[in-house]
Amino acid sequence: MEIKYLEWNLHAMGGNGYEIPQFVVSYLKTADVFVLTEFCQKKGWEDFQYALEGEYDIYCSPYSTKRYNQICIGIRKAINKKNYKLISVASTNISNINIPEFLQVDVEIENTKLSIIGIRIKTEGDSESKDKQYDYLKEHLQRIKKEFICLGDFNCTCWTLANKLDIGGNSFFVYGPRIKNGYFSYVFQEDKNNDGKNKHGLDWIIASEGIKVYNNYPDSRQSPIATYDWNFVTDGNGYIGKTNNDYLNIKGLPDHAILKGMINIS
Repeated sequence: MEIKYLEWNLHAMGGNGYEIPQFVVSYLKTADVFVLTEFCQKKGWEDFQYALEGEYDIYCSPYSTKRYNQICIGIRKAINKKNYKLISVASTNISNINIPEFLQVDVEIENTKLSIIGIRIKTEGDSESKDKQYDYLKEHLQRIKKEFICLGDFNCTCWTLANKLDIGGNSFFVYGPRIKNGYFSYVFQEDKNNDGKNKHGLDWIIASEGIKVYNNYPDSRQSPIATYDWNFVTDGNGYIGKTNNDYLNIKGLPDHAILKGMINIS
């Protein structure tokens, strides 16, 4: 069974004065499963729910008053016209700087049990606390006995993430778009040389070995595993005069590309 997934960092910045952009919903409806990082149930939450409730079930991690963010996971009620069964929903103490922002929804689809995990590695602490978050994630993934996908903003490159999780000794893999030919999910502030080194891929999918991960969108030849979508960066959505090559530190607007692709579960 093919499932279209989508992950997107919405740049809620802890929710202080945040309003969920109205244009977000139309992009989410292209996926069967979506994971939103840097999300907050603030102004516009009721409209967001109303726009999705007919087609999707929505799950969110708890809100924190310590300027951390929530994870939001949406699952289409009928994936490929097949209804899924909810098994459990679990989160973590996101106020702990040594634990990533995290939400896991376990479901059963056509007799296959699947864990859908959303995650964001926090950057507010020092390098030691960041490493502890990777250790937490690694240990958690090692304990999962069913198929899983883990989508999120890992705040590191693909190869660094694979090394942090010691992929060689585990039965799961890190996937994502190729970081070349214009593929990147985040643009840092311009460096002095303006040579493109400020562009990085930070958003990835980790999947258990029993899941096929691939890209069946039009750019599959250039990036066969997954893609980064910047089509939301338009004047009408509030990015006046901006392109995906710019540092998009605009309050309340997503500043990461949409990570999207397909998985196939048996």
